[in-house]
Amino acid sequence: MAKKANKDLIAGTAALLTAVLLFCAIGFKRDIGRHSTASYTLSARFNHTDGLNAGAPVRLAGIEVGKIIDLTLNEDYGVTVRFSLPESVQLPDDSGISVQSQSLLGNKYLELTPGGSEDMLSDGDFLDFTEDSPDLVGLLDKVIAAAKADRKNNKCAKGN
Repeated sequence: MAKKANKDLIAGTAALLTAVLLFCAIGFKRDIGRHSTASYTLSARFNHTDGLNAGAPVRLAGIEVGKIIDLTLNEDYGVTVRFSLPESVQLPDDSGISVQSQSLLGNKYLELTPGGSEDMLSDGDFLDFTEDSPDLVGLLDKVIAAAKADRKNNKCAKGN
């Protein structure tokens, strides 16, 4: 009986070690892939970037192609967003960028819109065409105010 328990213990330990090594190998390979890709940095200026954070994705045609490095406040109280893209993603210098939301209350990300110029952006360049984060709270306040005004007008019309 003791021999069977020892064999089960050895088999279980071997299976566990194999699984751990497999996960380590996958993680190591994924890490190598991330660091071996050459990238460059671009920046964009926005008036406000509500809910956008460092580490958030940068997307092109809905596919994640980069990451936000940092956000800094400008002297004119705007926001400069620095982000990185792989060198394989080359953008025309008249490209645009906008702050988008995954859903009504979802995480924010940057969406790139390629331009049509033949000149490409290079490391350290700024994108000139930006669109700020939509002010969903302000928009909701306007909808509520319009609904209240409509309801008040309907009550007044029925009362006359």
